Amino acid sequence: MRAWGVALALLLLAGCRSEEMRLPSGVVAERGEVLMEEQPGGEVWLILRVIAPALGSRAPSAADTGALCESWGVEAAGAAAVAPDQIVVQMMSEWVERGQPAPGITQVFGGYRFQDGTCIWEDF
Repeated sequence: MRAWGVALALLLLAGCRSEEMRLPSGVVAERGEVLMEEQPGGEVWLILRVIAPALGSRAPSAADTGALCESWGVEAAGAAAVAPDQIVVQMMSEWVERGQPAPGITQVFGGYRFQDGTCIWEDF
């Protein structure tokens, strides 16, 4: 499963590294990477990782992760070989390797059930 997730991430990010989006809060986000992860229990999560340097000085809104899910997340889910059960948006003020501690870096997460081609917010 990890191999096709890596292949998907490379395909989706080819030429997209500099793509930016202004979010509802005014924060500007840049695509970082897209990962597919199989969770214990069998669910497949699409992890959308974005860099938003202003997170260190501006508070994001819940609408920010929703906008990222509805745009970049839905686009990535549509291109995936397997439809994800959930899309997780991870916003970072600086790049952090997945799963590594980063006490000085601001991070915001939003979880969304991916259903009927749309993002449905879930508390996690």
